[in-house]
Amino acid sequence: MPAPQDLLTAAMLHPAARAGVETARLDLFIAAASEAVASYVGYPLHRRLGVVESVAGTGGPHLWLKSGAVRQVVRVEVRGVEVDAASYALDSALLGRLVARSSSWPFTGSWTTGVSPTPLVARDTGEVVVTYDAGWVTPGQRALDDTLQVDLPAAIQLAAIECVTAALSRDGKPGDVASENIGGTSMSYFAGEGGGRAALPSTARQMLTPYRRLR
Repeated sequence: MPAPQDLLTAAMLHPAARAGVETARLDLFIAAASEAVASYVGYPLHRRLGVVESVAGTGGPHLWLKSGAVRQVVRVEVRGVEVDAASYALDSALLGRLVARSSSWPFTGSWTTGVSPTPLVARDTGEVVVTYDAGWVTPGQRALDDTLQVDLPAAIQLAAIECVTAALSRDGKPGDVASENIGGTSMSYFAGEGGGRAALPSTARQMLTPYRRLR
């Protein structure tokens, strides 16, 4: 059964890649690969409407949302009062960054003690709340609702296909796949640039680079 987070469906795989793999197990591969891709880019990729998130106010011009791929900001509330939409803008959809057009956002967090307290450490106090839409319609969401049109970038879809295909295949693996035997169990993984383990093939990582949000 597809899930909204699924970045591909079984039908998108080459028939040879899915041959002989039972449906339940193939669904697990798709779910795991989709989760790994989302983890690599740093935010959920499936379309989410009306996300409500409290954020820390730094007292500067910017607010930073936890998600990337922000499609639109529905509203911003400060201490229970909705902020005029004309007073801010979505400065970077990828980074989830809002900018105040004229004045700064309020500071939320710890203050120094004394006659004239000053901001000390910014933290999320629940005083600033942002409602927004984020992500793209995935093949998984389309499979669940045929009125939707997939708009997930092709590079992300291909990266997910690459991950599932590499994980399913035992022959013709990408050059960065290594294997090891532990007892009677054989396991495969992708070797990272420094010799460590990476969750995704290098070709998938390259396709995902433009969408990655580094924290």
